[in-house]
Amino acid sequence: MRGNNPYPQGKPISATVRQCGRKWFCSVIYAVDLPEPVDNGLAVGLDRNVGQIATSTGDIIPLPDTKSLEARKKHYQKMVCRRKKGSNRRKRANQLWARTARKLANQRKDWCHQISRVLAQSASEIVIEDLNTQSMTKSAKGTVENPGKNVKQKSGLNREILRSGWGILENFLGYKAHTVTRVPAAHTSQKCSQCGHIAKENRKTQSKFECVSCGHSGNADVNAALNILASGQSTVLQDYFLRIYAILNNFGRFCRGGSAPRPLYHYALA
Repeated sequence: MRGNNPYPQGKPISATVRQCGRKWFCSVIYAVDLPEPVDNGLAVGLDRNVGQIATSTGDIIPLPDTKSLEARKKHYQKMVCRRKKGSNRRKRANQLWARTARKLANQRKDWCHQISRVLAQSASEIVIEDLNTQSMTKSAKGTVENPGKNVKQKSGLNREILRSGWGILENFLGYKAHTVTRVPAAHTSQKCSQCGHIAKENRKTQSKFECVSCGHSGNADVNAALNILASGQSTVLQDYFLRIYAILNNFGRFCRGGSAPRPLYHYALA
C-alpha cells in the first residue's frame, strides 16, 4: 500500500477504486480551498504540433522520446496475433501489451502536467488555437462508392496527433492557468508575424519560415505562436470595446426615456 493524504485539512468527498492490469488504484477527492491563479499581466501564444510545441517566447519543447516503448508495444501486438486465442500465452501477451500502453499513456500525461504547470506559472493568459481534434483525426477510408485517398498516410498522421496529447494539454491548462483564450487556427502558419502577409509560399519547409513580402525569416512554429498570441490579444481588445459600446448605448437609451439598463452580466454572457 503506497500513498498518503496530501490535504490533511481537507474533507474527503468520494473515493474511486479501479483496476489497471494486475494493480489496483484508489483515487480520493478532497474538498480544499485553493487560491485563485495570480494574474501577472503576461500572455504567451502556444502552437501545438506533432511531436512538439512552440511558444511565442521562442521556446520549442519536444515530447518525451517514446520510440523504444512504441517498438515494444508493436512487438507485443504481433505476439498477440501469433498466439492461439484463449491460451494462457496469448493472455500473458495481452497483459504485456496493456502494460506497455499504460506506460506510454502515463508518460504523455506526466509531460502534459509538467508543461502546463510551467506555462501557467510563466504567464497568466495562454492563447491557443481552437482545434477540433476529433474531426482532425477522422478516418479517410471513405465509402465503397467514394473511397478515400492517401488512407495510410492519413492514419499515420492521426496516430501522431493523438500521441501528441493536444486535448490533454488543453484540459490541464484550463484549470491551471488564469485565462485560456482560443483563437481560430486559419492562416496562423502562413501569416508573417512581422508584416502580416499571408501566403503559402512563406512556409518553405516544416520548420523554416521566410516571408516573400518583407523577407522576415525564422522558425515556422515560433512564427505561428506569435500570430496566435497577436490574434488572442486583438480578440480580447475587441470584446472589451464591444462591451463598453453596448453599455454606453444601453445607458443612452435609458437617458432618452427608454427602458432601464440591463444588468452588466448580460453582456458578459453575450
